Amino acid sequence: MDAVAGRSGRRIVDAASAAITREIEGDAQPGYTYSAWCLAGLPHRERPAGQDWLIKTDFAQLLVRPGVRMMDDDTREALPVPSGTLARLLLIDWQTQAYTSDCREIILGRNPNALLSRLGLSRGGPVTRKLADQLERLATCTLDFRFGTDRAAVVVNERLIDAYFYVGGEDPRTKRHARWIERIVLSEPFFNELRRHPVLIDRAAIKDIQSSPRALDAYLWLAFRLHALDSEILVPWPSLWRQFGTEFGTLKHFKSEFPEPLALALAAYRSARVEVTDRGLILAPSPPPIGW
Repeated sequence: MDAVAGRSGRRIVDAASAAITREIEGDAQPGYTYSAWCLAGLPHRERPAGQDWLIKTDFAQLLVRPGVRMMDDDTREALPVPSGTLARLLLIDWQTQAYTSDCREIILGRNPNALLSRLGLSRGGPVTRKLADQLERLATCTLDFRFGTDRAAVVVNERLIDAYFYVGGEDPRTKRHARWIERIVLSEPFFNELRRHPVLIDRAAIKDIQSSPRALDAYLWLAFRLHALDSEILVPWPSLWRQFGTEFGTLKHFKSEFPEPLALALAAYRSARVEVTDRGLILAPSPPPIGW
């Protein structure tokens, strides 16, 4: 109730209402994500160009190294790491298409309107420019996922994309360089990891909570963990802070802010059994967001 009374109250109510309607009408939209994204995610906010992103949680560590844009005059422009809602929506879209078609090649199209519609985004110049920017960041970055401890671990070094095809140039109005990526080919290691470790999600629910990248991360995490539990577990606040709140300066600040995006995620994932306590979150065995 505190979350509903907060800044995100209207979005939480709308997400819960949409989830109830989907249950009644059976209107879920199956989607897929690689399980590692449920344990460690991209930054929620914009990062400086050329700066790495490192996040270490209880179960995984993710290092994202940004790529560069090669110009026609052979100069190079450093790019920031992918971030925010758009990068997450693109990843879910790519992984869903790749998993369901069993094909690494994904056609995005020359016109961005179809992709915007598929992602549940409104059409418009600013959104299209931001989407094109995040596309290029994802296409050029490199990931290091590590699972384990300092003594024994598995490290997966991979690019998301083996190849991509683009059109573009300098916008005569803004004088800014822009590229639109029409087609991508997922890297074979990433594609194989996705096929071995998929997590089923509801893309309709994702669209309902896409205003909050932290809510998206919480939803993916719960979709991965809850249905695999045999009994209740406590996830303490410091662990939650490391996974969802490294951009908050203090644990106290994170603890006061996280309940709202969590409530938004739970509004979209109604069968999730989660209790917020002073010590952390109590997770109980729950059905997956949608049935296999």
